[in-house]
Amino acid sequence: MSKYVKIASVQFSTRAVAKTREAGKIILGELQDVYKRLAGYGVDLAVFSEGVESCGQTNDNAENPDKPGPFLKSYQAFARSERCHVAGSLRTIRNGRIHNSMAFISAKGEIIGIYDKVNLTTWELDAGFTPGAGAVVVDSAIGRLGGVICFDLNFDNVLTQYKQLKPDILAFASMYHGGLRQACWAYQCRAFFVSALPFMGCGILDPFGRELATTHCYKTIALATVNLDRAMVHLDLNWDKFADIEHKYGNQVAVEIPANIAPALIYSLTAKRTALDIVREFGLELLDDYLERSTRRNDQARGGPALAAPPQRARHLRKQR
Repeated sequence: MSKYVKIASVQFSTRAVAKTREAGKIILGELQDVYKRLAGYGVDLAVFSEGVESCGQTNDNAENPDKPGPFLKSYQAFARSERCHVAGSLRTIRNGRIHNSMAFISAKGEIIGIYDKVNLTTWELDAGFTPGAGAVVVDSAIGRLGGVICFDLNFDNVLTQYKQLKPDILAFASMYHGGLRQACWAYQCRAFFVSALPFMGCGILDPFGRELATTHCYKTIALATVNLDRAMVHLDLNWDKFADIEHKYGNQVAVEIPANIAPALIYSLTAKRTALDIVREFGLELLDDYLERSTRRNDQARGGPALAAPPQRARHLRKQR
């Protein structure tokens, strides 16, 4: 059944100078200004940039989630006041180790999960940070939430884990954009992707990696309402059934087929049935199931479980002069 979630991506800007004594206090005040701007919009999830941690905290004031400090308390108070989930940038200390983290906070102000940046930059390692152990998905009241932080976007190790964990929303707290990698992560994980950055162009992508909302020179908070009740299928073996689905359910279903790739995204727009109910009713095959089945068939056809040998380099023959 349809499940609508209103998301806010907050563009980070500050007048604070990182690593100065006043930086933390300034950024906490700026967060309060953002909270006031978000008040009353009925936001279900707000995502905050890595700039909060990198500019507002030092290792000396990293926060222990068991004893929240000013940054965690700030996120928690906002979550409670607006009945809103938060994916908040935070420098944490646990078991004596410093992490570049994303704290997931429920609409009740409770910490329901923490993702630690897995792929640290060399300067972060030199500064005493400890890498995280891997991908984290939190089952929340609004859906399955996963975290990604800045440099992570360059690597497939966490991406591969998230593909298996199947989040509904990936929250990306960063100090760089990531470019086409944002769309790659959204599509590979079949998830909505929310980027919170320090400059224009942060926002919300759909599972095809298409922009739903972004910040620009007139707007520093991107807002979009998304429907998490979705199923992605390949056009192969499914295409001829889409018309039957649309004829039967009319405006209770949406079948989106982008012009430049082969899958379709099916949304249920009613409380009467889910997108997966429609998939089962019409005998559709999910995209990931289709790709896995194709992989197995190809493995069987080549006589082995997988591609064991490295690809062969083609030899180019040149005429002797």
